[in-house]
Amino acid sequence: MKKICSLLVLCATVVFASCSKDDPVTEPVPEGITVTTYDALLDALQTGGTSADAPTLVTLGADITIPAGGDYNTPPMNGSGYFKIDGGGHTLTWEGENGNNHHFLGNSDPDDDAVYIELTNINLDRQDMGTAVAVYNGRITLGKDVALNGQYERMILASGEQAALELGDGCELSYTTGRSYCVSVWGGATLVLNGGKTAAGAYIDIACYFDPAASHPLISVPKALTGDVHLFLDMTGVTSIAQGAGGYQLTQADCDRLKVNPESMVSLYGEPSQKYGDNFELYLDPAAEHQIKLRLKNFTPPTSGNIDMTSMTADEAQLTILAALAAGFTEIKLTGELSKTGIGGNWGTFINNKKITKCDLTGVTDWGRTPTLPDVAFANCTALQEVTLPGDMKVIGGSAFSGCAALTKVNLSQVTWINLSAFWGCTSLETLALDNVTAIGQEAFYGCTGLETLKIPKCTQFGNYIVSGCKALTRIEATAAGDFVDISDGRSSIERTAVFHNRDSHYGDSAFNPAKCDLVLNADKKQGGNATPKVFSDNEWLMMPNGQLMRWNSITFAQQ
Repeated sequence: MKKICSLLVLCATVVFASCSKDDPVTEPVPEGITVTTYDALLDALQTGGTSADAPTLVTLGADITIPAGGDYNTPPMNGSGYFKIDGGGHTLTWEGENGNNHHFLGNSDPDDDAVYIELTNINLDRQDMGTAVAVYNGRITLGKDVALNGQYERMILASGEQAALELGDGCELSYTTGRSYCVSVWGGATLVLNGGKTAAGAYIDIACYFDPAASHPLISVPKALTGDVHLFLDMTGVTSIAQGAGGYQLTQADCDRLKVNPESMVSLYGEPSQKYGDNFELYLDPAAEHQIKLRLKNFTPPTSGNIDMTSMTADEAQLTILAALAAGFTEIKLTGELSKTGIGGNWGTFINNKKITKCDLTGVTDWGRTPTLPDVAFANCTALQEVTLPGDMKVIGGSAFSGCAALTKVNLSQVTWINLSAFWGCTSLETLALDNVTAIGQEAFYGCTGLETLKIPKCTQFGNYIVSGCKALTRIEATAAGDFVDISDGRSSIERTAVFHNRDSHYGDSAFNPAKCDLVLNADKKQGGNATPKVFSDNEWLMMPNGQLMRWNSITFAQQ
């Protein structure tokens, strides 16, 4: 027969424990802690419970002010474990000047121990600090009667794929002052809508800048939405927004409950961001397990990577190309005017794309009087393996293929000019035959670690360091007759130069080594020849910047 055997009063919390004659006698575990000062709160939040079913309960017994100070990287309230913080109707106020209050709840790094914080019946008041409650690893749950009053946005933050923010059952989030949003879910963190809603002036900022957005939905919905949730979108490359959880399938009613601030900035395919306004819309996609997605109005996505731009405007063409890449079409063939493609420049169509593997530009027209592949055309397209250029291409622009580490094939049969850094870091290139090239810019093949042979029979104009870091290079054929000159003016002698020299950053095993490389020159570079520079001895040629001759594995002549 069980009986009440103890009655404990601990920190204003009453705890009842029961036992029987057969049960071992153990010390009762307190259910919670009531705090009335900042120091007591700080102590209470160092270590939390072991599970969601057994959190550490912290109740505010009075309004508490958190003083200015702290370190963002190691905030004093950086705890771990499970916490339930009941405000008891009181206010937790952060004071600070010039953003110097970093006494926030949560953690500041994905490598920190996970922390789970549930807030109920509390007012959060923040004055001039970055964040009041934040997790980079863990979850923040907002329950009933949570009210925010902040001078700036982002009072509550979940950031990164290891973080989540939950609007729990009964949550009616409000925000009395401040800017357009009070809660932020960034960088692939998950917003869990589990029965909560937001007031009209309380926006949740969903910010994500990569594609795919995350390995999970940006918004997880375990059950039907019964109240409106106001969102402020700031995203690039994100099309899938919300998905049901635990077997629940989203409905059109759920989609209608999501209200997007028209001032939101959105870019679906990598194009410049546009205001949400009348340009975008959320829609329920029954074909994709009833996901809620984002789409551009009045735009038909492409069904393949074969894109005919002839009847498109430039904006339509570029959007279609970007949409094709976003849809997973990795092989692109373009037909139409070069001006419509958006190739080149800091915001070029292909720049930094990590998906494209092949690109056929033979159908592109109007390359100009001297057909030129624009600067940075495919810069940092790390998956790009092959590019097919029109047969009359003459010039490769600066950094056109810079960072294309997978590139193995590009037709350069008619190219006469290669600009600076054009093939920088193309580590998969093994050989290049540049039969008609007459000029090569500085660092054109910098760091092409797979390049074994370089044949440039017509080239007489050079920039410095063209093969710096090409550690596998064992043969260079430079058999053009006449003086070798600087590409910058086509006249200055390069007798003391660094054409085939390494930059200081490349030395040892990572450097181009002329002592392991065979050099083939035209006969006019012999000591008795009529061109400069001349071979000094059997295997020494070309002054380096310090005036020393370069020693090669061998030097031979194409015409003897």
